[in-house]
Amino acid sequence: MSSLLAALGILAGGYLLTYLVFDRLRRKFGYVGGAEYVLLGAFLGPAGSGLLDPAAVRDLAPVASVALGWLGVLLGTRMRLRDWVDRPAEHLGVAMAEAGTTWVVAGGASWLLLHHLLGWTGTQAVLPSLTLAAIAVAGAPQAIEALASRSAGTHPLWPLVRTVSLVDAVFGVVAFGVATAALHLGTVQTGVRPPTATEWVAINVAVGLASGVLFHLFLGPAARGLEHQVEQADAGDARLFISLAGAIIIAAGAAYWLDLSPLFTTFLLGAVLGNSAQAHQRLEQLLARTAQPVYLVLLIFAGAAWSRAAGPIWFWFAFVAIRLLARLIGGRVGGTATADQALHSPWLGRALLTQGGLGAAIALDYAQNPGAPGSALVLAAALLSVLLFDWVGARETVVILGGRLSGEQRVVEPPALPEEGR
Repeated sequence: MSSLLAALGILAGGYLLTYLVFDRLRRKFGYVGGAEYVLLGAFLGPAGSGLLDPAAVRDLAPVASVALGWLGVLLGTRMRLRDWVDRPAEHLGVAMAEAGTTWVVAGGASWLLLHHLLGWTGTQAVLPSLTLAAIAVAGAPQAIEALASRSAGTHPLWPLVRTVSLVDAVFGVVAFGVATAALHLGTVQTGVRPPTATEWVAINVAVGLASGVLFHLFLGPAARGLEHQVEQADAGDARLFISLAGAIIIAAGAAYWLDLSPLFTTFLLGAVLGNSAQAHQRLEQLLARTAQPVYLVLLIFAGAAWSRAAGPIWFWFAFVAIRLLARLIGGRVGGTATADQALHSPWLGRALLTQGGLGAAIALDYAQNPGAPGSALVLAAALLSVLLFDWVGARETVVILGGRLSGEQRVVEPPALPEEGR
């Protein structure tokens, strides 16, 4: 108990210190990441000060699952079909080409390294490679949107980049969830036929969608009550928060118990709520207000789960290089795949380097799966990627697309479009 209290005290002091330090970076360089919380978690964890020992990290795993579920719902609510129909089809085509190419390149390169350089069997290297590919694809749509509003960019392709960043996030979560379900690592009760890969995927989808439908039915009366509580917004939000927390705990707990991905399961829950809940606007506002502290908890926990003995260090840096290469190749393929010359953007990958907390969330989700091969190695590589790309990604986005970093007076000219695309 004393260690836990000490950890909480250092957490509070460390949070203030890191916030003050990194707030200067935000103002000067446009930094929008969460690397400071990863570093703080690593300091508190077994690999740092040891205030949180391995047993404590394991005991807090359910808290991490709830945080993963909260982020999954937050992303899922942005899958509102009415909003996606309004997006230009050309933007979606560019986004899918970019995300698919990035995923293939990152997954293939990761598998080659694990199989040929680390000596893993081809089968053993499949799931870690697919997880690393999902981490490489996952971006930071919140950071991109913050940069778009903060930098006051004038480049005409800001809307395209914002769509691509959101598709990247969705693609990464869905690809990871399907992979972990299809290559299920858990066990079933003795005497019961193990489900096939297709059946596991169907089970995972069913759990997520059923959770969304059940919560929608429960939220119906609550939503009608919220409509009559405009003057008592705080009371309505409190009811909505409690209801949402209960739904996330149930859905994430069911996924955790079945050795499936809480992040993907709650993403499906959020997608159902975003398209059907009567209080979807209040729900999205609530999720937006609570996203930042949830990110804080998740990144601190991911840092605390890091281990110094997580495989060879060169592989961590190799994955950073793989993500950079995959992102640049994917951006060039997606940015040149469209026939619309106004969307011609071979530099697209450079504008999407920011990693954000979603990559750490996928890695932590994978690390919590019992028996996941190379879970510590995947988590370490993902955290290093988050640390490095969050340093350079935001500034690179602004430089490529034009705009002004907070605290700067100079406006960066956007790169010129090709003559045929003007």
